[in-house]
Amino acid sequence: MRTRIPCLQIFACTALGAAGQHATPIKHEFVAIDEGLAHLLYVNENAPAKNWLVPIGQSQARDLQLIGNNRLLVGHDAGYAEFDLTTGRKVAEVASYHGVASARRLPNGHTLITGVNLGGATGVVVLELDATNTAVNRIVYPGNYVRLLRQTARGTFLLMTDTAIREGDATGAIVWEAKVDGFRHAWKAVRLPDGHTLASAGYGAFLVELDATGKIVRKFGGKEETPTAVNANFYATFQLLPDGDVVVANWQGHGPGHGSSGVQLLEFDRNGAIVWQWSEADKISSLQGVLVLDGLDPAVLHDERNGLMEPLKTAVSGRKP
Repeated sequence: MRTRIPCLQIFACTALGAAGQHATPIKHEFVAIDEGLAHLLYVNENAPAKNWLVPIGQSQARDLQLIGNNRLLVGHDAGYAEFDLTTGRKVAEVASYHGVASARRLPNGHTLITGVNLGGATGVVVLELDATNTAVNRIVYPGNYVRLLRQTARGTFLLMTDTAIREGDATGAIVWEAKVDGFRHAWKAVRLPDGHTLASAGYGAFLVELDATGKIVRKFGGKEETPTAVNANFYATFQLLPDGDVVVANWQGHGPGHGSSGVQLLEFDRNGAIVWQWSEADKISSLQGVLVLDGLDPAVLHDERNGLMEPLKTAVSGRKP
């Protein structure tokens, strides 16, 4: 059942405009995963009458992708589901697995699912499913923990393995690894055009940029740098915006009852100042995934293999119901 969300409040941010980067209040169009309530919500701050909220129907939804044909791909524990972006209606689903942590649609129309011990293999497994949801390729990496997977421009995969970022190739070899003090259930990483890597620290509750050797060149958003009311708890999914800002979901805990705990979506500018934030205690419990849709074309597939959310040329844009 779809629930319409009324006009949602943006809590005033004392850092708005502090860096002179944003002269007017920021308003976003975005979708978010409320892991605590297993809901998916769409918020358009410029057109709140279009807002919707729907149940995902599966537990542990973690990944989000704009896949074309006006659809969202939502990865969950049992596989993935596709939702219509305009209505919030679920239009397709694969739910025959257990332990899926990440799901990504490829330009050829296939879907990658990633998790531990998937498809009868032991380790961190990446399965490629074709349009009939048959596994046509399998990559197995060593390890017993993984969260989100992101592809790089050269075709390798960035895997978040609790306390480290690992980069794996198509043969199952680990070709680069970076361990960061404070990483605990680290969530997501993207490779930037200059070879740096941007990542979220999970329970470390900070964002970090590493150079090609794994050295920290920038660390921001930590508990010591944010107001107490933010309650920096667990930095999960983030998105690098074209202007250099970063939007991140500040997850507050499993299950219901966390809506009043902290500010759950935060936007940091290049200097680490908070320039936008969003939370609505009456509508949410604990946000874990976020996808900012500003300026994106929902008719085409998007990915982050160059750091930014960008369109990809595809052979298949979405799947039929």
